[in-house]
Amino acid sequence: MALNKIEVKKMTSKYCDSEHECVLIDEVPLDVIVHSLYPNHHLDGLIPTILDWIDEPREKAFVRSRYLSFKQREMLPILMCPDDCDLWCTLIIVEVVRFEGIIKWERMGIDQCTREDLINSFENIGTKVEWLEKVPSMTFQPEEYDSQIRKLIRE
Repeated sequence: MALNKIEVKKMTSKYCDSEHECVLIDEVPLDVIVHSLYPNHHLDGLIPTILDWIDEPREKAFVRSRYLSFKQREMLPILMCPDDCDLWCTLIIVEVVRFEGIIKWERMGIDQCTREDLINSFENIGTKVEWLEKVPSMTFQPEEYDSQIRKLIRE
């Protein structure tokens, strides 16, 4: 089984002139990968859900809980709109599966929660997703994955 390389490193992105953490898969920014497969969805320039960029404490706590989850299957909000840096705009979800010593991003999609869903609970994130079928699954070595993801949750 071929493993993908995940790296979180400081870079600029399409709509952010200042450097910030970007998620790279096999040395390509994640927003660039998704945009290349879905150019009409306007997903280029999305940024990782970087905890110290999210202002609202409940949103920050929710994203942190998903990043730190060791559930066998978790819906992780991975990319967000850089304009508001919150969970209310475009939000990319990855279905993270942990099994047999690997971590796999099984599938990726755009969260479809309504305003009412989010007012009720952020736990609704990941329950209604438009799956982006062209995005391939990605498989990671757990130690590398966890050490890189931790770079997004520094506060």
